[in-house]
Amino acid sequence: MNILKSTLKMAAFIIGLALVAGCSGTKWDNVDKRPPARGLLAMVQQDQMTNITDRGYRVIAAESDGKPFGEGDVDIRLLVLDSSGIPVQKFTEDRTKLMHLIVVSKDLGTFMHVHPEYEGDGVFTVPISFPHAGPYLLISEFIPERQDMTVHKQWITVAGEKPPKVETLPDDSSSKRMGDLNISLSASSGLDHIIAGEMVMLLFQLSDAETLQPVGRLEPYLGASGHSVILNSAADVYVHVHAAEEMSSGGSVMFHTVFPEAGIYKIWGQFQYEGKLTTVPFVIQVR
Repeated sequence: MNILKSTLKMAAFIIGLALVAGCSGTKWDNVDKRPPARGLLAMVQQDQMTNITDRGYRVIAAESDGKPFGEGDVDIRLLVLDSSGIPVQKFTEDRTKLMHLIVVSKDLGTFMHVHPEYEGDGVFTVPISFPHAGPYLLISEFIPERQDMTVHKQWITVAGEKPPKVETLPDDSSSKRMGDLNISLSASSGLDHIIAGEMVMLLFQLSDAETLQPVGRLEPYLGASGHSVILNSAADVYVHVHAAEEMSSGGSVMFHTVFPEAGIYKIWGQFQYEGKLTTVPFVIQVR
């Protein structure tokens, strides 16, 4: 396994040297627009992805005070149990944290990426602010000691008056202003021609919102130039990818992924620049 990982890293470095020039601008002239689904290159690209099961682990979520989940500010308690129902005692850091928690509302309108604190004996706690009532998906990512990455998903219901239903539709524009930044999204296949089951490269480009000049080097966020969380409209297909560092430079950040099935997907890109974390959402159609 160590030999394989070393080979993958070397291949990624070589590929990065060949392709990084194609990431520095808005064109894809120097990038293979149809990356292979097999072979070493595909293995390197798929190594960027998190698409993992719960491996028999369970996470029990509850409000710390034992009350039902309600709107507004709450403290959530997360108990991690192994396949035998025994609390997990030790965890290994992933991207500087012991647990990553993704919280998304059923309509995909609310998104949070937070990091619960470990209290011991399998228990994590984190403050959350639910903006409205309704179903929310909790996605916990963690690594039990001497085990592999584990992803556990569960739905909770926040009590209160439900907001009007909002339909998730593909965006009309591939560029958005987020505070002082203008952020655009492009794809190796073209955003309108992403095919389910095929490897695709997603490129986020960050520029100054006023001058539209590319920003300088981004700051590492959780050990990467960027993170991208992807969910389909039913919230039952989940992918969390980290930036392909060898293929990213300055304000251009590339990700590799595969959309498992056709449908509408929402993509949240997260980047840190000048000490500020920015989360930008895009909605796309996968054929």
